[in-house]
Amino acid sequence: MKRIFVPLSLVLFACYGSSARADDASCKSGTHPLPAGYDGWSNPSSLNAATQADGLSASILTLGHAAKIHLAHTPEVHFAQRPAEPGGSVSYSGMVAFEVPKDGTYRVMLPNKTWIDVLGGTAPASSTHHQHGPDCSGIRKMVDFSLKTGTYTLQLAGSGQQDIPVMVSAVP
Repeated sequence: MKRIFVPLSLVLFACYGSSARADDASCKSGTHPLPAGYDGWSNPSSLNAATQADGLSASILTLGHAAKIHLAHTPEVHFAQRPAEPGGSVSYSGMVAFEVPKDGTYRVMLPNKTWIDVLGGTAPASSTHHQHGPDCSGIRKMVDFSLKTGTYTLQLAGSGQQDIPVMVSAVP
């Protein structure tokens, strides 16, 4: 009897598919409407990320509306607080600020596995939930945070892409 060995990674890929659900080849751009609450993802504005804390006043993200954020090379970024996963010299990083108008749960949405930290001042907020975005939305990563009213810094670190859409919105 002849045995055929197949690497486990191929078996897992065949059974579960690629981890890039939002980039699935069966998803054709513009053919899948976004679910309610994700409308702001569709038409991102442009925003340059700050490379140091004193530049955050020029890098404000509007809640409920995506911005295509232009990140800097990671070595050029002086984070408000060192991220747990800062990325390497060939990755991209940066910071943006956003306002929380009332206490509640807020969701950060990204198209890739970029590391995120949400800081209130210099204290990191703890995430409360992680999940994938809706199929065919382009949103790969969603992380929820319980936040109080105030100004926050969103640190983005270790991105493989220099320009990425990012959205923060209140969770109903």
